[in-house]
Amino acid sequence: MTNFEQSRFVLLMSNAFLITTVCLLLLRPVALKIGLTDKPSARKKHNGEIPLIGGLAIYLCMVYFILVESKLTAINIGFLTASTLIIATGLIDDFKNLDFKLRFFAEIVAILIMIKWGGVEITSLGNLFGLGEIKLGLLSTPFTVFAILGGINAINMIDGIDGLAGGTSLILYFILGLLFVTTHYTNLLFLCTVLAGATIAFLFFNLPTLGRKKASIYLGDAGSMMLGFTISLLIISASQGDHKIFHPVTALWLIASPLLDTLTIMMQRINYGRSPFAPDREHLHHLLPIIGYGRYATLGIILVFLLLLAITGLTLDLVLHAPEWLMFSLFIIVFIGYRFIFSHTWKMLKVARYLQNNTTDILRRTSNSRRLLYNRPLAMTEKRLYRKRRILSNRRYQPTAADIKEFNESIFNKSMNSIALPD
Repeated sequence: MTNFEQSRFVLLMSNAFLITTVCLLLLRPVALKIGLTDKPSARKKHNGEIPLIGGLAIYLCMVYFILVESKLTAINIGFLTASTLIIATGLIDDFKNLDFKLRFFAEIVAILIMIKWGGVEITSLGNLFGLGEIKLGLLSTPFTVFAILGGINAINMIDGIDGLAGGTSLILYFILGLLFVTTHYTNLLFLCTVLAGATIAFLFFNLPTLGRKKASIYLGDAGSMMLGFTISLLIISASQGDHKIFHPVTALWLIASPLLDTLTIMMQRINYGRSPFAPDREHLHHLLPIIGYGRYATLGIILVFLLLLAITGLTLDLVLHAPEWLMFSLFIIVFIGYRFIFSHTWKMLKVARYLQNNTTDILRRTSNSRRLLYNRPLAMTEKRLYRKRRILSNRRYQPTAADIKEFNESIFNKSMNSIALPD
């Protein structure tokens, strides 16, 4: 890529950021007025109503650039039609919770449109078992529908804490964009660049910036479905055909983090006799805070996990040229290990609590002066102790900021009474 082309794509990303920002600022008061917001509930612990317009703003930015900057090729017409159906379904779901069967039906129709008009289809699975390439033939269309459905709902299911779905998508856009730079996939590089810029703008409002302590915008189901749909489209396009960039099995490594979490949770729900689509608070991003990690530590851990798995898959494929059957076998081993850890979640939590108790005892022994304790009234160890005690009565309980403050104040007062002040 020449310096001129690099400057062009940097400018394109910057313009996407600005347009999405403008859309978010214009849509926010409208969403508050018409009730397109996420309201606090038993499963949602945020304060106040948060507009669900992140996905809509990203969609409007993407449509603008496709219509203005890009030629209306067949893939763009199919993609625009399919993504419009996806975003419309998500908005309806945000306004009024749709039955998952209706939502799946709309997603399937959108995927079929993309397959027919855009020509995006999984025709080969590669040499997964070492016995030769697996060509799907007549099963190509139904398998593509199944795969994209999985991608859409994997991103949708991990959208449980600020920045997770957006951060996951942004990392994948950057990885795929870097791969498209070295190939002839100009349209896909264009789409990655626009979506990356738009997602950065959303994260600017979804994460604490400019002194803001909480999210002011959420993706909504429309946004998470849109991100999952575009990521699936890009990965399939890069792993199929004569000019594919990586083998189909590498796609599993790229989306390993949301895929492992989704598959594990769905299997766990089925084992408990519940619907695999029933909501709960058993995802990895729910369990890490219970152990004691803060929101942003949890976000960082999961995103680093995603990046490590993606780099592992790309290294095995593009650098080491590992056989596809070996990459698939290693992925299955990773899945089994992940599933085992999740099936023993509460045993792992006991180990974590034991380690936390020891750490807390050491810190208290070293707190031999009033000044040192005064400087740590809101120590993370106290927050973890609070969560631990609440877990014993209700493992799904998520303490509010007021609860944690009250608990820390009581711990501080008790500690002050127990410390002998120096003469």
